[in-house]
Amino acid sequence: MRAGVVLMDRGGLRPVAVLVAALSVAVIALGGPVRAADTVDDMGADDLLARAPEIEDARSWYLRGDIGFVFNEAPDVAGFSPTPGIDDAGVFAIGAGVRLSDLLRVDLTADYRSPAEMSVWGLSADFSATTLLANAYLDLGTWHGLTPYVGAGIGASYVLLSGIAGAGDADGWGFAWALMAGTALTLAPNWQLDIGYRYLAIESTEVGGTFADISQSAHEVRLGVRYLFD
Repeated sequence: MRAGVVLMDRGGLRPVAVLVAALSVAVIALGGPVRAADTVDDMGADDLLARAPEIEDARSWYLRGDIGFVFNEAPDVAGFSPTPGIDDAGVFAIGAGVRLSDLLRVDLTADYRSPAEMSVWGLSADFSATTLLANAYLDLGTWHGLTPYVGAGIGASYVLLSGIAGAGDADGWGFAWALMAGTALTLAPNWQLDIGYRYLAIESTEVGGTFADISQSAHEVRLGVRYLFD
């Protein structure tokens, strides 16, 4: 009898224990949201903003300055044969741009090519050019602070021929386009060093006077600095 009673008591306690456990879980589950709501009510607006996840803006504006050396190719001058010879020159540039994403950035640049002597048939003139370009670049990832890139630009170039023997000066505007490649090196959080190459073509510039229609291209080796705004 005693053993039977004990078994019955144990068997009867099992449903009770299960019911108590279920009620405990329900109380805890209902109490969780209440405590969470109380915690939110106790927090001020500043605390909520401080705990909110920060969303980073991928855009970053920058200024740039560049200097370089220009390996001029012989210009194509309408009505002149043989092709005029031309010396090499220097280039100085400024610009402003914006990074649209980790891969893409764009900028506007203005550069001045120093005068280079151009001569043909005993005639000579100093060839200089000021070029305005809208450029787009594809950054190819960053490794150990180095970011290689490729790019292209289109715009216009103002060509000045000065000191033409017996004719004075002549100038005019022509279409310009460029292809670029290089590497940016991060020097500090807001500073980058840009080492690059640019191929620049100036097409069909109407300058009038002795040299009527000029197309000319050049290879440029450039060293620049970019300052990035936070």
